[in-house]
Amino acid sequence: MNVNKFNLLLLGIFTLFTGCNRKHPSKNISLIDTLYAKEHDLSSSRRTAIVEATEKVSKAVVSITSQSTQIVAESPFFNDPFFDFWRGFFPPSYRKEQIKSLGSGVIVSPDGYIITNQHVVNGGDKITVTLEDGRTFKAKIVGQDERLDLALLKIDAQDLPFARFFNSDSLYIGEWAIAIGNPFGFLLEDLSPTVTQGVVSALHRTIRGKNSEHEYRDMIQTDASINPGNSGGPLVNALGLVIGINTFIISKSGGNEGIGFAIPSNTVVKVIKELKEYHKVRRAFWGFSAQNLTPSLKKALSYKKVGGILVNNVFFNDTKLKEGDVITHINGRRIFNTGDLEDITYALLPKEVLKIRYIRAGHIGTATIRARELRYNEVNIEKLRIKCTRLTQELAAFLKIPYSNGILITEVDPSGYGMQFGLQKNDIIFQINNKKIQNPDDLNRELKKPGRKILFVDRGGEKFTLSFVVY
Repeated sequence: MNVNKFNLLLLGIFTLFTGCNRKHPSKNISLIDTLYAKEHDLSSSRRTAIVEATEKVSKAVVSITSQSTQIVAESPFFNDPFFDFWRGFFPPSYRKEQIKSLGSGVIVSPDGYIITNQHVVNGGDKITVTLEDGRTFKAKIVGQDERLDLALLKIDAQDLPFARFFNSDSLYIGEWAIAIGNPFGFLLEDLSPTVTQGVVSALHRTIRGKNSEHEYRDMIQTDASINPGNSGGPLVNALGLVIGINTFIISKSGGNEGIGFAIPSNTVVKVIKELKEYHKVRRAFWGFSAQNLTPSLKKALSYKKVGGILVNNVFFNDTKLKEGDVITHINGRRIFNTGDLEDITYALLPKEVLKIRYIRAGHIGTATIRARELRYNEVNIEKLRIKCTRLTQELAAFLKIPYSNGILITEVDPSGYGMQFGLQKNDIIFQINNKKIQNPDDLNRELKKPGRKILFVDRGGEKFTLSFVVY
C-alpha cells in the first residue's frame, strides 16, 4: 500500500471512530471508497500521452562525446594587415589543440546503429557513446553528410532499445512535439535524458547560415526547448515515434527562445539507408532548372494563376518538360516559388521520382522524372592542399551557380596553404595569372612553375583575387 492510500485509510478510520455518522456507518465506508476512487483517477490523469511517449523513446536516447584534434595556425605577423606582403614568404607555424564536443543521439536498431548530427562528431578522433543505463561504448562513424548535417554511428552491442520513425509528411502544425536529449552533456551528473514539450510550430522551414555558407531546408520548427547538448536527439510525437532530429535553435541571447529546428524523419530514414550502404549520401540531379515568375513573365505567358515556376533549362533528353513550361505541382505539393522546388529536391536521392504537373500554352500536362546520380571526379591540388573538380553544367545547376566555367573546390585541408591564403569549400577558381582554368589539371600544371601567382576566384557570385608565391 502506498503512502497516499495509507493516509486515506487513516482518514477513514478516523471518520469511523469519531462518530461522524454513527447511525449509518455504511456511509463512512462509501466515503473511503470515494476517496480511493478520486486518488486513482488523479494518478491515471498524470499518465498523459506525453509521459507514455517519453517512456517509449527515452531509453533509446544516448549521450555522445566527440574528441578531435584541431590544427591551429600561428602567424608571426598575427592579423596585422601591414605585413600582408610578407605572409607568402613566412608561412605560419601550427600546433595541435584537443577539442571536445557534446551532443545526443538516438539508437535506430537493436544492433547498435545510432543517428546524430554531423556537427556533433565532425572531425572526431575518439567518439564515446553513453547509454541511459550507464554503459559506455567506443563508436565508429559509418558515414556522414555535412550538407544534410547527419551522421550514422555504430557501437558493438546487441538487443538495444531503439526508436521507431513516423512519416513526417503527415505531420500537423500544432500537434505535440517532445524534444529528448542530454543538454550540457554530463554537467547535470545524470544519464537520464531531459524532456521538453511543445508543438510543431511550422513545416518546410528554410534557414541560411552566416553569409549563406550553409542552409537547412524543409525543416520542422518547434517551440519545445532545444538546448546545448540536445543536438542529435529525437523530436517525438504523442505516439512515441520520432518525427525529427533536433539540430539547432535561433536565439539572440544564446538560450532557448522557443524557435528550434529538427531534420524531418523522412529525410533521416533515407540518409540512414544511404550511409549504411554507401557510407555517404549520393547527390542526385533532377535534370532541369527553373526561375520564379515575374509579373512581366506572367503577362508574356498569359499566365494568370497564383504561384508556379518557369522552366528555363532542361538537361535530360528523355523528359517531357520543355523550356517555357510552368510547373504548378511536384509530387502532389503545390509549387509557389523555386524555394518549394529546393525543399523537395534538398534530400533527393538517385532513382527517386518527381511527378510533375505543368502548364504549356494554357494546357495542363504531366511529366515523370527519375533523378540521376550527380557524378564528379575530385583531383588533389598538392601545392594548395585542396581538392577540386571540373564545374559541369549539371553541377552548376545543382549548386545554383549561374555559369559552368572553371573548377570547384570540394575540400580544403585546414593545415594547407589553400586555407592559409583564404580559399574555402565551394569557391570557384576560373583563372591563374593570365591562364583560364578549365579543369584541375590546368591548375596543377601552372602551380608547378615557380613564381608569384594570382588566383581569380568566385565566391557566391563575388569575384576576388588571391596572391602567393610558389617556390
